[in-house]
Amino acid sequence: MSAPSPLFFALGIIFSATLSCAAPISLQGLVTNSPFMLPRDDEPAAPVVTENATVEFRGLVATKDGVLFGLFDRSKNFGAWVKQDDPEAEFRVSAFDETSDLVTVEYQGQRFTLPLSSAKIGAAAPSPLPVVNRGGQQGGGRVNAVPGSRGDDQRRLESVAAEVRRRRALRQAATSNANPPAAQPATNGQ
Repeated sequence: MSAPSPLFFALGIIFSATLSCAAPISLQGLVTNSPFMLPRDDEPAAPVVTENATVEFRGLVATKDGVLFGLFDRSKNFGAWVKQDDPEAEFRVSAFDETSDLVTVEYQGQRFTLPLSSAKIGAAAPSPLPVVNRGGQQGGGRVNAVPGSRGDDQRRLESVAAEVRRRRALRQAATSNANPPAAQPATNGQ
């Protein structure tokens, strides 16, 4: 057998030098902050949302004076926009978590942790048919959307037909440059 070549000898020296210079790998951070462990007592737990609270957190607005929180008491049908830690406000906002949109409110001696309310959109009942206003008709110029009796409909149709005939006669007289016939008001059969 032949002796080891100088190339293998040089690679061995470089490899061992590289291992001795590398920083040691620490797994201690992974052990203390494991994602599978329960939170420790010294870490603050996530706030618990108050269920079935009478107070709602409806919104927030950033103004030049600071952030205003929109709070509403459903039992009293009362709402207000308040600043955080405002001692004069009926609702006292003590904390706000921007990441989860939770606000902690003290109201009437109780402490609530409230999420930002979401809009509730529902279908509305259909509206009644509108009453159409037509300016040139007699009887106040109003036509009900609900049909009347058969006799009323017949009189209305006759008055419309008479008005159409009158306007045709006026238009034909204007195109033939003849003297137009005297305009006669349409009768409603009265």
